[in-house]
Amino acid sequence: MERFARNKAFAMLLATIFLLSLLALLSNLTPIQSRSLFNNSQDDTGKTTATQAEQGGLDLPDEEDLVSVSTEPINAKDWQPKKWGRLSAEIEQAIEYNIRIAGRSGNRKADRILLTAVANQGMAEYTMNWIASLRKCGLDDKFLVFAIDEELAETMTKAGLGKHVVMIPKEWFHKELSKDFEGWLSDGYTPITHSKSLVVERLLYTGVTVWFSDVDIVFTSSSIYDYLLMKLNSRPHTETLFSQETEQKIVNSGFYIMRPTNTNKRILDASIYIQDMQQNKKPEVTQQRAINRILDDLNLNYQTSSVALLDLMLFPHGKAYFDQNIPTKYGMTPMIVHANYRKGNNKMLDLKKFGLWYI
Repeated sequence: MERFARNKAFAMLLATIFLLSLLALLSNLTPIQSRSLFNNSQDDTGKTTATQAEQGGLDLPDEEDLVSVSTEPINAKDWQPKKWGRLSAEIEQAIEYNIRIAGRSGNRKADRILLTAVANQGMAEYTMNWIASLRKCGLDDKFLVFAIDEELAETMTKAGLGKHVVMIPKEWFHKELSKDFEGWLSDGYTPITHSKSLVVERLLYTGVTVWFSDVDIVFTSSSIYDYLLMKLNSRPHTETLFSQETEQKIVNSGFYIMRPTNTNKRILDASIYIQDMQQNKKPEVTQQRAINRILDDLNLNYQTSSVALLDLMLFPHGKAYFDQNIPTKYGMTPMIVHANYRKGNNKMLDLKKFGLWYI
């Protein structure tokens, strides 16, 4: 009888061990929602909650980055460089006046770098603040603004900046653009973003390395030019430096450097084609969304890609800097601050609030 009791107890122990092992196996096979870096939460439908958007968000794409792109980009094998003639004498003269000649790196020729922006009169105050930030960083001797309308060109000329502004030839545009300040994703917003690509594409065919910046950006470091050169030359195959919209996922097209390579010419050409093909669809595709769609098809391996990303902590967007106090809460000094993720007058209000409005 005693032997029977011991056998029964042993059998129950084995059964318990079996059940526990089975439960552990099933729990490993069942997907568990992981925590994000910012302890962001989701509701029971899997959608991002308001708390996540407010407290986290570096990995949350913006509305324009979620727009569906139905147009297939130009196939790399079928793409051919365009055969444009020379630019006008006025534009070529303005480029030469504002060009920066960087030192040679290895077997690569010296870069002819042009810091440039595209703006209209509606963004005149932001343009002048952008220039003021360049002045504070010792970079206001060489830059070139491509003006969408004559009013901005006149505003800059009256301010003594005539050598730093040129009109965009009307034949470059694919549709008429607004002269007003266009709010984010308004009817006039997307065509203006489109015009930026049209200008940069033309410049690439002149052999210029384009250092592009939106004018709602403020430069905050006098070391930024040397840093970008170092970053650009740190790998022999780097052709492009992009700022980021979300960490390691979506690039921001408001600040970047592009060398005049065929890869970059195709990126711009293909993104322009996508915007042209979807310009009558709602919502329209912005320049940033189109460029990211092209990058989706490229090799972005960090060891071999021609594209490199700038640190989001050093080149923060508006959500990171104004809303989350990044990078200052980590004791870091940014090189620029981008006042995006702000609608309407909130751009200016936050720049003033954080001491970044200089005019």
